[in-house]
Amino acid sequence: MIFNRPWIVLVQVVAGLFFTAFSILRLASALSLYSFLIDLPLAVSPAYQIVSGLVWGGAGLWVSLWLWIGHPKAPAAMRILAVTYALYYWIDQIILMTSEIRSTNWPFLALVTAVLLLLVFLSFQPSAVKAYFGEKNER
Repeated sequence: MIFNRPWIVLVQVVAGLFFTAFSILRLASALSLYSFLIDLPLAVSPAYQIVSGLVWGGAGLWVSLWLWIGHPKAPAAMRILAVTYALYYWIDQIILMTSEIRSTNWPFLALVTAVLLLLVFLSFQPSAVKAYFGEKNER
């Protein structure tokens, strides 16, 4: 137990904070480069980058906080966030992005997505993690 938490929970929190940081970086970059991005022939408005960075950054911070404090709904929230983000990512890639690289690299990206989702779901299975979130006592 690290800081009275299973080490897997600490890894989940750190991963959630990285996700949050990259989302907020997307938001900040879009805001600071808005006048440049608006003149480019993009498939979507820079406002899309701003809103998505804000939404995913907020969701990541919320779930990371829940994981840190051991909220009983944190495992479900993390699973929902992971699946929702994976769906968002693939919808974004298929519908909005038109890069040549995407069309040649999609098998690798699909494998990475599947492995990451599997890791998220498996990370809540150890008994120490279930006990930390109170799942072991509910049954």
